[in-house]
Amino acid sequence: MNYDLILSALLVLMFWIIIIQYYSTQHKRFVSSFLDSSDNISIIVNSKMILNINQKGLSFFGSKSVVEFNESYFSVASLFIEEEGCLGKHSFGKNWLEKIENDKDDNVKVKLLNQENKEYYYFHIKVTKITGTNQYLLLFHNITKIEGEKNQIIKLAEHDALTGIYNRVKLNAIFSDLLYFSNRYPEKQFSMILFDIDHFKNINDTYGHNVGDSVLIELTYTIKNLLREDDIFVRWGGEEFIIVLQVTRLKEAKLLASRLRLNLEEHPFIHVGRVTCSFGVTEVRNGDTQMLLLERVDEALYEAKENGRNQVVSK
Repeated sequence: MNYDLILSALLVLMFWIIIIQYYSTQHKRFVSSFLDSSDNISIIVNSKMILNINQKGLSFFGSKSVVEFNESYFSVASLFIEEEGCLGKHSFGKNWLEKIENDKDDNVKVKLLNQENKEYYYFHIKVTKITGTNQYLLLFHNITKIEGEKNQIIKLAEHDALTGIYNRVKLNAIFSDLLYFSNRYPEKQFSMILFDIDHFKNINDTYGHNVGDSVLIELTYTIKNLLREDDIFVRWGGEEFIIVLQVTRLKEAKLLASRLRLNLEEHPFIHVGRVTCSFGVTEVRNGDTQMLLLERVDEALYEAKENGRNQVVSK
C-alpha cells in the first residue's frame, strides 16, 4: 500500500475542504452584508424555512439570530396580520411565494407587528426567485407613512368636515353592498331613519351660522351616544341626517327613532335651548333600489313635518 499516495490524497482533500469552507463562510458573510446594506427588511427563504435575514428584520421581529427566528415563527406568512386589502396568512396558500412573484400588478401589501415598539406597520412586499436555486429573496418596503396619508385622504373624502360623521359620499359608496346582503340574506334586513332639525333656518337667522354649526355638532354628539357601534350615521346634507340600522326591522327602528326624538327634545342645547327634530323611518323591501328606499323614507319625513313636526312617521 502506497501510504505516501494516500497521505497526499488526504492532504488534497483537506485542502479543498478548507477552501470550500472558506468560500462558504465568505459567501455567507457576503450575503449577510448584502442584506444588511438594504434599508428594507430583507429575508432569504426556501419552501421550508428562513435561511437568512438582515439585522433590520431581526430587530423588527424581536429575534437575535436566524435560528431563534425559525424557532419563534413557523413561516414568514405566519407573521402577516389579517386586514382588508392586505395579504393574509392563508391568502395564497402554500404557494404564496410563487404567486406573489408572478403577480403582474406588483402591488402586494402586508401588515406586520413590530416587536420592538408593539406598533403595526404596512409594507409592500417584493418576491424574487434566486436563479438556479429554490430560494427566494423577500424585500419589505415600509409604506406606513404612505398608507397613513392615503387613509387620511379617504377619511376626509368620506367624512363630514363639520360633524366628523360619514357624509353622502360614503353612504352612496356602501349602499350597493347593503342592498346586496339584504336581498341575499333575509336575516340581514336593514332599516333607515331620515331626520332633520325643525325650523333650523330660524336658528341660523336668529343666532347666526356659527351657532347653527354648534347645534349640528352638539346634535351629532348626542345622537352618536345613543347608537350601536355598527349603526351607520350620516350627515346627508345641511340639517338632514340618515341612520342606517343594520340587522334591524321596521318596528325596532321606529322605537329607536322615537327614543332619539325624545332625547333631542329634552336635551338643553348650549346656545339655543330647545331643539326638536322630525323623523321618517322605513325598512328595505324586496326589489328596493337606493332611489326607492330614499324616496320612501323622504316621504315619511315629509309627512312628519306636514303633521306638525317633532314626531316619527314610518312607511
